[in-house]
Parts: sequence; structure tokens; C-alpha cells
Amino acid sequence: MAFVVTVLFNVPLNDSLKGAGDPTALREEFEDPWLAWNVVRTVLSTVALGCLGRALVLYGRITRVAAQHRSAQSSPSGV
Repeated sequence: MAFVVTVLFNVPLNDSLKGAGDPTALREEFEDPWLAWNVVRTVLSTVALGCLGRALVLYGRITRVAAQHRSAQSSPSGV
């Protein structure tokens, strides 16, 4: 999603500013929307990183439980 925000909002704003000539003259007009969309990108990237971390933790738990289950099945039943 952060990539989509970049492509749909930040890049066009950057291109408009670049094509306008003197960027200092138009900075105030472009700065607020660009910063707002940059905050959206930052939040989305942070959420994505959190989701990845959570998925890795869950994957580790599932892998550990599966390994324990396989180990218990291969052990002699009287031990």
C-alpha cells in the first residue's frame, strides 16, 4: 500500500514541482500535501513491518509445535 501511495500521490507531486521551474516559489503549495501523504506512507510501512514481525513470530510458534509433535510421535511410547 505504501508503494501505491508513493506512485499515486508523492511522485506526481514531485513531478509537478520539478516541471514548475523554481521549486522555492511553489514549496508552500506542495509541502503540506506531500508531507501528509508521506506520513501515510510511513504509517503504512510501519504497519507492514509490524505484520511481518507478527507473521514471523506465529510461523516460529507453529514450526516449533510441529517439530515437538513429530518428535513425540517418533519417541517410543513407553518412555
